[in-house]
Order: sequence, then structure tokens, then C-alpha cells
Amino acid sequence: MVEFYKPVLIFVVTAVISFVGSIQLGPVNLTVIQSVLRRNLQAGLWVAVGGSLPEMLYAGVAIWAGMWLKTHQTVWLILEWSAVPVLLGIGLVTFFTPGSSMTLSKINNPSSASMAKGFLVGMLNPQLFPYWLVMLLQFSNYDLLRVQTITEQMAFVAGTAVGALFLLIGVAILSFRFRERLMEQISRWSINRFLGVLFVLLAVGQFLKIWIKS
Repeated sequence: MVEFYKPVLIFVVTAVISFVGSIQLGPVNLTVIQSVLRRNLQAGLWVAVGGSLPEMLYAGVAIWAGMWLKTHQTVWLILEWSAVPVLLGIGLVTFFTPGSSMTLSKINNPSSASMAKGFLVGMLNPQLFPYWLVMLLQFSNYDLLRVQTITEQMAFVAGTAVGALFLLIGVAILSFRFRERLMEQISRWSINRFLGVLFVLLAVGQFLKIWIKS
């Protein structure tokens, strides 16, 4: 009986942790908000789907390749540093792009493009690897949460994505629900400049985080 419920428990606990951990403002959350405000709810939802997939990738890396990455610090540093110019580039391009009408789009954006955008932005968060590695170590202290079998590993990996996805869907829905109010609050600025500055701040934060560690 324990063997049956253990993967379910691992999935639920991991999903809750992922949901809570995704609350902080990051590139994916910001891209979801941007897609809803500039395009439509559907675009934001597809970005949310794509943005949750890297959680699975980094969680899988934490399970199956954690020791390899720990002994190959160059790869890890490249992943960390690559986020800085990409976030900075997104911020500058967004900032200097002329603002367009913020009326809701009547044309659905291609789901594959929005999903790919979310995935690529989500990949800019290599901190997910140590985050989930630490969670695995914490889980190992409890018999019912210790990840051992393939089924338990799959439950852990799936939970990371599902928790993040639910949070991002909530962000998209709230952004759509309060779209007019959000636009009123940032009406003094172009939406592109407002979002551009936020992306640049994320790039600065990433740089400072790496610099302080080193």
C-alpha cells in the first residue's frame, strides 16, 4: 500500500513546493504577464505551459546528472552567465520597441511560438538545478518522500512542472482579469518601457548573484 501512495505523495508535495517557489517574480512570470497585456489570455497560457517545462528538465538533471554537473563547474558557470546577456537583450529590445495598441487581440497567436518563447525564457533559470537538488536531499530525510524508484523519480519530475504550471496559469488569469487596472497603473509609461526595465533589473540581479557567489 505504501508503495502505491508514495509516488502520489511525492508528486503532491513537490507540486506544492514548486507552486510556492514560483511565486517570486522571474523571467517566466514576467513573460506571461507581458503576453497577456500585449496580446491575449491564450498567448499567456501557452507561455505558461512552455515556461513550466524547464522545471522538469532541471529536476531531471538534479536526479540523473547532479554529480556530473557538480564536477563540471565550467558548464554550470556558462549556464549562469548566459542568462545575463539574454535577459539584458530582451529588456533593451522591449524598452526601445515602439509601443502598440493594448486592445485585446482578436487573432490567436500561434500556440507553438508562445510555448517556445516560454520554454526558452524558462531555461534562463539554471538556479532550478541546485534548488531541486536541495529538495531531493531534503526528501531523503523522510522515508515516505525519499526518491528511489523510476516511478518515484517520474512523480518528482512531474510535480515540479505541474506546480509551476498552476502558478503561471494563475498569473495569466489574474493579469487578464485585472488587465485594465494594471494598464491604468502603468499608463504613465509605455508598457514596453515598463516591462523592459523589469527585464533589465532581472539581468542586474542575476549578475550580482553570480558576482557575490564568486
